[in-house]
Amino acid sequence: MKRKHLSIVIWPAMILVSLPVILLAQGKPVDYERAANLREKLQLLVYNFVDQSDWIEKTSRFWYRKSVKSGYEFNVVDAATATKKIAFDHEKLAAALATVLEDEVDANDLPFKSIEFTDDEKSVDFNVGESKYSCDLTTYTCKKTGPVERRRRRSRSGFTMWERGPALQAASEEAKASPDDKWEAFIRNYNICIRSKENKEEFVLSHDGSEGNYYTYTSITWSPDSKKLAAYRLRRGYHRVIQYVESSPNDQLQPKYHNMEYAKPGDALDIEKPVLFHVETKKMIDIDDDLFSNPYDMSVLVWWKDSRAFTFEYNQRGHQVYRIIEVDAATGKARAIITEKAETFFCYSRKKYRHDIQDGKEIIWMSERDGWNHLYLYDGATGTVKNQITKGEWVVRSVDKVDEEKRQIYFRASDMYADKDPYFIHGYRINFDGSGLVTLTEGDGNHSLEGSPDMAYYLDT
Repeated sequence: MKRKHLSIVIWPAMILVSLPVILLAQGKPVDYERAANLREKLQLLVYNFVDQSDWIEKTSRFWYRKSVKSGYEFNVVDAATATKKIAFDHEKLAAALATVLEDEVDANDLPFKSIEFTDDEKSVDFNVGESKYSCDLTTYTCKKTGPVERRRRRSRSGFTMWERGPALQAASEEAKASPDDKWEAFIRNYNICIRSKENKEEFVLSHDGSEGNYYTYTSITWSPDSKKLAAYRLRRGYHRVIQYVESSPNDQLQPKYHNMEYAKPGDALDIEKPVLFHVETKKMIDIDDDLFSNPYDMSVLVWWKDSRAFTFEYNQRGHQVYRIIEVDAATGKARAIITEKAETFFCYSRKKYRHDIQDGKEIIWMSERDGWNHLYLYDGATGTVKNQITKGEWVVRSVDKVDEEKRQIYFRASDMYADKDPYFIHGYRINFDGSGLVTLTEGDGNHSLEGSPDMAYYLDT
């Protein structure tokens, strides 16, 4: 299918505010309130401003919300036929929602910005405040379906820093079932144990766990064939606690006193070491840590689908060495599939990207090793670079999608054009072997792309 794109162009409204040359005093509360409400007062002066959009399930249709003279309007576009229609009867939906909320609802400014079509587009779901709602678009009846699931955020009041860990646990309250549902794995006396689900017979797999060097329940990971499991044994480091004063809490006038964990340079960190267990023989295999002896952080343990090995990522303290480690399930031998070494540091938090192809036969990896942030194709069996996928004096910003069947990558990049702002982000497509680079976006500006489920179309905002 010929690939098409639909552009949603957003022109920012710029407001210039004159400030007095001399500021004699801090603003009054009414000034701050007026400033906080500025967007609400002025945003409807801009018409056809699209602020939300999304594809509808696994179709070539998408919805979007735009500003109109009367308020806001939801529309649906069929990309295949290039036709547009109103998403639903705004007046009827407002009336139905008002009945449930027991409050007035403005049809021109519905109390939600984002929607999700369900039941073959016969219903629409959305959030209002802290609750979820669903409206039948045939009968125009609405109902409350439950609370909104919110991500936990740190607030100023009662701020607590995460504790490095997992925390010490002598015995787990739960057990992890094997994929074949024949076994359960759990922690007892700081060690790994398994129990038959059929006759409840129990076996202790490890005997070296202790209060200062314990196995962690959260790290227990079964192999897909249920014949093996792996877990981390954690030697706890120094968990330094500092104190600070919150001078202006939200819920009281007086300051608050807090404790917070905060590691300092030179402090001993937690050391996690993976251990392999064979269920049938009850054999425990310690893994040589030469490749990961000084960790700042270790990722979760992940098995290949064929159970031949498991992998984890090792971030060395100082962030100058980063590795993808594979551990052979039969022998426990560890090898580095990918190793990044940097004189400064490896940017593990925002520029790291990994995509495993065909259960690890190939790996797409992001690296700044040539001085520019680019993508590389690795041979998963040998750990060698098959080819550099993207190349040049420009940077890959992110990967949107990997099409393994067509062996193509959709990504975003900056600074590819000498005559354009180097910070503008554009969308591209390229083949695994580095050929066939295609530009997907046009025009100066930042582009945000969202492909349809079949990647036959994409929205360019």
